[in-house]
Amino acid sequence: MTPVARYGELASRNLKRKGGNMMRKKLIHTVIAVTVSAFVFFSFMGVCKAAPKKITLKAVSAWPKNHPPVADDYLPYIKNLNKRLQQKYPGQLEIKYLGGPEVIPTRDQPEALRAGTVELYFGTDAYYAGIAPSANASKLTQITSWEERARGANAIFDEIHRKKLNSTYLGRLGSEIPFQLYLNVEVKTPDDLKGLRVRVSPMYIDFMKALSVTPIETKPGDVYQALERGVVDGLCWPFFGIRHWGWHEVVKYVVGPSFYKVAHPILVNVDKWNQIPEHLQKVLLDVLMEDERTCVTRDFEKIKNERELLKKAGMKFIDFSPSDSKRYYDLAYSSGWEAQIKKAPHYSEKLRKLLTK
Repeated sequence: MTPVARYGELASRNLKRKGGNMMRKKLIHTVIAVTVSAFVFFSFMGVCKAAPKKITLKAVSAWPKNHPPVADDYLPYIKNLNKRLQQKYPGQLEIKYLGGPEVIPTRDQPEALRAGTVELYFGTDAYYAGIAPSANASKLTQITSWEERARGANAIFDEIHRKKLNSTYLGRLGSEIPFQLYLNVEVKTPDDLKGLRVRVSPMYIDFMKALSVTPIETKPGDVYQALERGVVDGLCWPFFGIRHWGWHEVVKYVVGPSFYKVAHPILVNVDKWNQIPEHLQKVLLDVLMEDERTCVTRDFEKIKNERELLKKAGMKFIDFSPSDSKRYYDLAYSSGWEAQIKKAPHYSEKLRKLLTK
């Protein structure tokens, strides 16, 4: 018998002995009041105990919110993720986008992620290659992001990021946009590239050196002027993006086959990740796996449309012969892997087997 029921029974016996009708009514009212109060109290305590504390993930991007990868891939992922979380587990987890370089400078973001100042990161492994050189192997992949997951490559990338960046690797978005060479000099074969001055980044500098190109490193904001003044003869850049910077106005040719892939990892600070219950972790991964396929479909459309837009802008496409195209493409990957294995042999040897068709 519960304490409340026992209290009611004793009160009833006492009323019978005293025979007080008025007292009986008062005690019955008291018992009812105590019972209701107890029910409300314990129900409230149960609700409070069951309601988990809301978790917020502070998110940043390496580029401004209007930059194509952020606007087309990352922000839709956050939107879809918050929508799914609200539908399935309202009030438990929210992703709050803080901004891009205007919040934390691009080059400082990986360290901010490692320290836990921010907790969700979208950028490129090129920006933290000095911290985690093995992660830079993602540019050399020849398979899709879901094939990487199935083959076990993601598990290796996760291990690398946990060790070097105190973060967990969820996957990547925007995975089918390749890199491309653009020139102001007309060439016919890869051999004609020798001695040309090409703006590069660490992503493909080894390939350009293998072509005997003179690599020039400049900030993206300085590229327009460098092309306009002839400081450089061309540049390498993702196939989708030069119009965003206006460079199509000062460069003439799209040269040779595309190479590599633009890899934009989604990383979560591992300390924060460990605070997120498994059912919420699963939502982050499920939405990412759905969105990465959407992004790949959109990437192919972007590539197709971009070719037409560049032609309309007056740019000409230079196609090498089939044998020269193969030699050029193969050199991109052989030189890339050679440099990658030299920097980080342990993981890179494993990743080469997993990421090559």
